[in-house]
Amino acid sequence: MSKDKFNKIARRVIKLLSISAFFYTVSVLMSSNSYAGTAVGVGGSTLGYQVALSQSLSENVNLKLSYNTASQSFDGETDGVNYDYDFEFESTSLLIDWHVFGGGFRLTTGALINDNEIFAQSDISGLTLEVGDTVFTSAEVGRLEGDISFDSYAPYLGLGWGRSITDGFSFVFDLGVVFQGEPTVNLQTVGGTLSDNSLLLDEVEREEQELQDDANDFDVYPVVSLGLFYSF
Repeated sequence: MSKDKFNKIARRVIKLLSISAFFYTVSVLMSSNSYAGTAVGVGGSTLGYQVALSQSLSENVNLKLSYNTASQSFDGETDGVNYDYDFEFESTSLLIDWHVFGGGFRLTTGALINDNEIFAQSDISGLTLEVGDTVFTSAEVGRLEGDISFDSYAPYLGLGWGRSITDGFSFVFDLGVVFQGEPTVNLQTVGGTLSDNSLLLDEVEREEQELQDDANDFDVYPVVSLGLFYSF
């Protein structure tokens, strides 16, 4: 395991443990109240598979901690270059559910520790590859590799139906958006005979901007979620 990957995993573990400790403290402080309740849940959403823990703060307000993860691969084309994309979803959210009218309907707000990333690698099966405004041979370019990352902390705003804390099992449904900011795109050429050539590097910068323009569509990310909770 590389040092960068180890450090990244360590940061995620520290963040998750810190939030879990905060959540546990809140649950202990709330445990003496008559309305106190705790629920665990699983589900799926456009952020990935989900495990969650919900703790009541008052009769109509709950605090919810969720961990989301998934991966997905697909092919796409940007500015004439075919890419293999790998979406790596990973986030930890701390949200507040407010049951405005005392029923199932609620408003939800909070934030995510956002480690969502997109990795891109160009298809090198062809004899030539147009990078920016110039055509190169595949041998000259090698392959293009890029990564797209977002803000580490992303606000969330949404609404939903269903109570996570009730008697026994319950279903919940959520609609919302994550404001994960303008993405950061890094693109480089790897393994080509001209990988250090200034002309190719200039064209790679143009290609990087094309990827940036496409990635900007993900600055506001829609969330659709369905979950199953059990209260105890």
